Amino acid sequence: MDKNLGKIFEEDFKKSVPDWCWIYRFRDGTANFAGEKNQNVRFQAHNICDFEVMANNNLFLLELKSYQGVSIPLSGIRKNQLEGMIKASSYRNIYPYFILNFRGVQRVYAIKVQTLCNFILTANRKSIPLKWAMEIQNS
Repeated sequence: MDKNLGKIFEEDFKKSVPDWCWIYRFRDGTANFAGEKNQNVRFQAHNICDFEVMANNNLFLLELKSYQGVSIPLSGIRKNQLEGMIKASSYRNIYPYFILNFRGVQRVYAIKVQTLCNFILTANRKSIPLKWAMEIQNS
């Protein structure tokens, strides 16, 4: 079976983290030992992010999103992720980001959770456009 492109992005991301950083990948809540999703579970873990990376005295909470097109649907971002990462950002030296991979154009952007929340609250959209990510990164 071919690997999910999002999982390949996660693996590539993990490999890109320098050895002097500590990285941990949270387990997906419904995966079984083979790494396949199990839809018949009663309880699921709802992690606020995919990875935590410790670099010097800074903890980065990172949620990776990977899509083929030039926009990323907001339906792929859970409320508990936003709430948990916003709460975590109030602590010293904790930096939550969404890492957005626009595979179709081979571009990746790191967006602070506060910036993404502001976009969700103020934009009248159902997706995050590539153009917005580019503008945020360049501002």
